[in-house]
Amino acid sequence: MDWLNGALKNKFAAARAKPWTPAYASVNEDMLCSGLLSVEGSLPRDLRGTFYRNGPARHERGQARYAHKWDGDGMIQAFVFRDGTVSHRGRYVATAKYLAETEAGRFQFSAYGSAIAGRTELTTDIDAMNAANISVCVHGGELLALWEPGSAYTLDPDTLSTLGLKQWNAPLPLCPFSAHPKLESDGRLWNFGCDPLAGVLSIHAISPNGKVEQQRQFDVARLPPIHDFAVTRHHLVFVLPPLEVAVERIEAGRPFGASVLWAAGRSTRVLVIDKRTWAMRWYELPPAVFSHIGNAWEDDDGVIRFDCMSGHHAQWALHGWSVMRGLYAHVRGSSLTWVELRPNGSCTAGMDRTLEAEFPVVEPRVVGQRYQALLCISRSTGRPLDLPGWDRLTAVDVEDGSASFYDFGDDWMLEEHLYVPDAGQPDAKARWIVGTALNLRTAKTVLSVFAADAIQAGPVAQAVLPYALPVGLHGTFRATS
Repeated sequence: MDWLNGALKNKFAAARAKPWTPAYASVNEDMLCSGLLSVEGSLPRDLRGTFYRNGPARHERGQARYAHKWDGDGMIQAFVFRDGTVSHRGRYVATAKYLAETEAGRFQFSAYGSAIAGRTELTTDIDAMNAANISVCVHGGELLALWEPGSAYTLDPDTLSTLGLKQWNAPLPLCPFSAHPKLESDGRLWNFGCDPLAGVLSIHAISPNGKVEQQRQFDVARLPPIHDFAVTRHHLVFVLPPLEVAVERIEAGRPFGASVLWAAGRSTRVLVIDKRTWAMRWYELPPAVFSHIGNAWEDDDGVIRFDCMSGHHAQWALHGWSVMRGLYAHVRGSSLTWVELRPNGSCTAGMDRTLEAEFPVVEPRVVGQRYQALLCISRSTGRPLDLPGWDRLTAVDVEDGSASFYDFGDDWMLEEHLYVPDAGQPDAKARWIVGTALNLRTAKTVLSVFAADAIQAGPVAQAVLPYALPVGLHGTFRATS
């Protein structure tokens, strides 16, 4: 396979008659700025703050196109809500990679799913390849753009200008720094770093003001790439699917993503680490492909319950390459899965096979605590099989399993939506849900606001951007009073 060349760009260009291809087109401007957006409906005046999102946006340079949808340079999107109005600003993270490739006018470093000969993570400083393109968080007064295997980048929260790699005062490096940190209600941030090549899992606890308070490293046999984790009152929870990195494939010139293989015959392992003693406890589940964890909590008897997205068809992971060529044939993706871990070492798991879904989130105030509502985007059963993405916003009651939803329709591709609290009452139940979607009829990105307790009624307001943003990954909301 040609991982990075002009032929791939030409194939994608030939497929642009398909309505969904703007989702994977490249933004060639360094910055986007909309001014005040036109709004249908009425934006709540007490919805105040900035909705940040991150995702790959520069998929092409010169005559070359990346082979995988997760490879492009990260562009931070900022939707600013103020006095019943909203505006949009987008800006690329000026990573060392982005600056070097901008000056050269071509790609110079391998990425997750695209390889450049001799420029892999085995031969290159990992932060030289850092695309800062997966997620974004606000902590300690700073805005951080996050990648998976490298360091965090610090940005100006208002202008989105890049300030540089985050410099931590800590005995151990915070690299890798996962794209899924967990912020507890007391303001403490937990995060991890996964190095499957070295077999090392790192843990970091960071105070509300940004001070690194605790760090630990664990040698883990057969450590696979880990994308997400969960926190509870006393524990950290990691799901380790039966995957392994074939180093010989990377050495032969394949990209990292094409060197992660399914390990047939192995079970899924769940690692639980005690935050108080750092003791490790292991569980086993049936083999499955895991993506994201929504939330976890533990009761007074020490039973840990968490939800996640998992699936049994590893082929859906190949879509990241096919959509970049303008091709798509649906294979069922992940389903909402509930797991219960008991102190005696036993465990159970149950899957809702009726709900094909992704990007599970809970209210910020209940992270690591007992919760009732889980928000996700899902795929309706009637969505055409040649059309990628999700078309339904779904809220699940985790106590009784019931769900409410709003169907956008086949002409939409939804992105992650978030619960947003009232700026004046951050500890109260979330009042709003905010998220973006690509309207395939108009080729424009639309920002939607829902009442959190009535998503089935549809958006209370929608703001239409004057352009289409490439489909992104994760985000956060910074409320302002």
